[in-house]
Amino acid sequence: MFEPTDFGKQIFEERYAFNDGKETWEEACSRVAKFVAVAEKNGLVKPYYGAFYEELVSNRFCPGGRIWYGSARPKPSLLNCFVLSSPADSREGWGQLVYDGIVVLGNGGGVGCNMSSIRPRGSEIRGHRGTATGAVSLMQIMNSVGEVIQAGGSRRTALLFCLNHDHPDIEEFLDVKLNKKQLTNANISVAFTNESLDSFLKKVDKDELHDLVWGGEVKKQISAREMWKKIIDNSVENGEPGILNTWLANRENNTYFCASLNSSNPCGELFLSGEEACCLGSLVLPRFVTSEGKLDRRQLARTIHLAVRFLDNVLDVNTYPLNKIEETTKKFRRIGLGVMGLHDMLIMLGKKYSSEEALEFVNWLFSFIKHKSYEASLFLAAEKGQFPAMDRDKFIESGFCHRLKESIRENILRTGMRNCTTMTCPPTGTTSIISGVTSGIEPMYSYAYRRRWRQDGQTAERIIEHPLFTKLKNTNKVELFESTLEIPIERHLAMQATIQKHVDSSISKTLCVPHTCTAEEVEPIIRKYVGKIKGLTLYRDGSRGSSPIESLSLEEAMKLECRSGSCEL
Repeated sequence: MFEPTDFGKQIFEERYAFNDGKETWEEACSRVAKFVAVAEKNGLVKPYYGAFYEELVSNRFCPGGRIWYGSARPKPSLLNCFVLSSPADSREGWGQLVYDGIVVLGNGGGVGCNMSSIRPRGSEIRGHRGTATGAVSLMQIMNSVGEVIQAGGSRRTALLFCLNHDHPDIEEFLDVKLNKKQLTNANISVAFTNESLDSFLKKVDKDELHDLVWGGEVKKQISAREMWKKIIDNSVENGEPGILNTWLANRENNTYFCASLNSSNPCGELFLSGEEACCLGSLVLPRFVTSEGKLDRRQLARTIHLAVRFLDNVLDVNTYPLNKIEETTKKFRRIGLGVMGLHDMLIMLGKKYSSEEALEFVNWLFSFIKHKSYEASLFLAAEKGQFPAMDRDKFIESGFCHRLKESIRENILRTGMRNCTTMTCPPTGTTSIISGVTSGIEPMYSYAYRRRWRQDGQTAERIIEHPLFTKLKNTNKVELFESTLEIPIERHLAMQATIQKHVDSSISKTLCVPHTCTAEEVEPIIRKYVGKIKGLTLYRDGSRGSSPIESLSLEEAMKLECRSGSCEL
């Protein structure tokens, strides 16, 4: 049985435990398993309560934080993030988006939205004497909504605004955060929607003009090279904008025949159609490495099947903030099974994160997870029925489904799928701390780090050593450890691109680069991989001022003495 310790125990008690933090780990696992198992029928509640409990208490599977927090509360809200439809270009459309945003953000959810449906700044408003204020002005309104919700005591607001790369307001959009210091409560991303990134980059290479289009008309032409340069320069300078490869997301889209994808959720791990929600949970990968340093494939397969069933049940026991979100979410039954602790697993198996050997293993691992999760959804479809929007003949013709085994494709035609997607790679922030492992598919931030935070008006500080480093730092496996800034930039993106081939949704991954890194250094590497992944976020160390986390060097970490959860140099 797993038990959170040290900082992980503190986070669990502060964020997710009932009874003012007094609920034990076992009690919380029982509460969540029992609540989610209620969705079962035909006498299966008790058996699946036991099966779910076993996966949770052993920490082989870890649901998203909202599931831990919300299970068994009145009106439980178990889903993390939402994508709202692009608003209608009218006063009523703007008002509807603001209303929906207030409800969803006030309910603790994050919101992503593509604002490209809004006519560009300066456009004539027929029937009125005036001109349109453009897409960015609606973003500013939504940003203010987020600020008010946050000031009212809600959780930290999570907003993502994206704009298509050929929208006439794209230049204003690229300047609004870095130069004008606006949209401070939101992340922003450029969505490459109407052409592939490869096609756009050919324009960049040839220094061609890029058309900005509205209503089927070219409103303006700008330099493709200058636009691309600004995207990269701004990302290196301040971490934004991100890049959304919406063209690739739709080419791979399993629901292409009835719903397009135009935005991701705020963390980027799921592209969704309008009025859809994230249903997230992760495999804790180190739990499947035996004491002999081998992968337990049988247990991994069993956990995948139970995790898919668990997440599918969450869709039925959840309370939704809006009826239209419930309707759309249950129409597609999209779930996102991810991972955490990938770097820990690689070290335990004797592989270095940045090595070619690690890439080869990860390619196999995610192919295994992909096929087992689809197999689990097939079994659920046979038992409980396929997702309502399912068209079997069209489903297997999606870009993603063409990479499935033929046996899986044949079974999809026989039974359908319970879920339109099964996988993603979420960031797993606090849940990975609770589990004592690295976040998502990210490499280890550092062997150890100094964390600072405000507490009772004072600055508190604590040195935290990564649990696996504590265990192995006096063994020959210490040479396998690498921090995120020590890993070459290209290996970060090679890992993301390798995994993306097997993930039907998207991946939350931050390309962390050293403070000394320049746009000229990073641009050719981004260009090499950006067409193969669905999203890219870059963060240059220190680009947003002082960080609450300060990395320690390997030499400093080796000298640490840790007792009772406290570390000292």
